Amino acid sequence: MSVNEHEAERNSAVDRALLLLEMVANNKGGTTLTEMAKELNMPKSTAHRLLETLKARGFVEYQENSERYIIGLKSVEVGVSGLRNLGIVDVAVYYLCDLAESTGETSFLAVYNEGEMVYLYKVEGTQSIRTTAQLGSRKPVHATSLGKAVLSQLSLEEVDRILEEKGMERFTEHTITDRQEYHEELSKVRVQGYAEDREENEVGLTCFSVPVFNYTGQVVGAISIAGPTLRMVENRDGFTRNLMETALHISRRLGYVPSMRHSSINQD
Repeated sequence: MSVNEHEAERNSAVDRALLLLEMVANNKGGTTLTEMAKELNMPKSTAHRLLETLKARGFVEYQENSERYIIGLKSVEVGVSGLRNLGIVDVAVYYLCDLAESTGETSFLAVYNEGEMVYLYKVEGTQSIRTTAQLGSRKPVHATSLGKAVLSQLSLEEVDRILEEKGMERFTEHTITDRQEYHEELSKVRVQGYAEDREENEVGLTCFSVPVFNYTGQVVGAISIAGPTLRMVENRDGFTRNLMETALHISRRLGYVPSMRHSSINQD
């Protein structure tokens, strides 16, 4: 056998092993050797040999009583380790650039920290306007769409604790300063899937935001687009749909499974 033929055979074996691993992972109750061989159009002897290798390395486990293969701890360890090494900024950059280009508005990524939203990344759109939000700056959760997006995923008790500790300062005539009204606003966010800042932090500026989740299903930040109020309102439907799709892409790259929470938009 030539070197090229040997390499092709090895690649084929790796590809088949990965197909088997994917099939095991996608079947909650496990799957049998016969089922896998039939589904993948693979000789049972070949499937068994590859599964034994995967089992020996801990990537799959074999249940004697049911004669089914299930996902092994090693697969989980490798997956989680990879997810932990994915930084939210590293993952979000490409998607934020695409969001800013497609909408023409400025896109942001922010995370929650000690009762405030910290801006980690910003991409100027082709029609962007100047805002006071700069990288590393902090903004209040109650007067920003980013803050609303994150707090909409927290418990009522936690939201009350944050508002009690940080207060609800008025920045413009539109800023929500009543706690009950703010809770009603968060309920609206959960229903429609996105948060809105209607000139509550800066006069003339409207922002839409959507939360971002990680592999544990926990909210880890939010992304937004911001622009002049009239332009944002006129394009609300398209902008928010684009924003929700972008947030889902980022969340999925962080290991989020939409079924862990409800999702109002289709999976890709």
